[in-house]
Amino acid sequence: MKTWKVLGYLGLIPFIVCLYLSSEAQLWGISTKQAFVAYSAVILSFIAGTIWRGDILTHHDKHYIISNIFSLIAFVCLLVAQKVALIILALSFILLFFYENSIGKQDKKPTNYMNMRFWLTQIVVLLHITAYMLWYG
Repeated sequence: MKTWKVLGYLGLIPFIVCLYLSSEAQLWGISTKQAFVAYSAVILSFIAGTIWRGDILTHHDKHYIISNIFSLIAFVCLLVAQKVALIILALSFILLFFYENSIGKQDKKPTNYMNMRFWLTQIVVLLHITAYMLWYG
């Protein structure tokens, strides 16, 4: 299996661990719920940053701006109530996937990568829905 694929799926572990431990108020003085939201914000921002890759000689101002918007959304999610952050982050992962998929078709991104992104996005969104239901349902 390719390194990028292994790392992609390993990136789910902090989501799962934080969600599993979220029944505990804190672990080592850290709120596990806040850790889940913070990790989610970091990953959203990281994935948004990958939109910048590509041919450095071709400027994609629209991609850069949209990437920065997603990073700012991730930052705002660190400042709002966790209940709201879970919803915003889940929706942002979905929107970012659709955006990346649309530019992937234009840039002829490998199908294997977009398939992995599809499954990772579904799992991450389901983990956010599960967190919301466990914490506020």
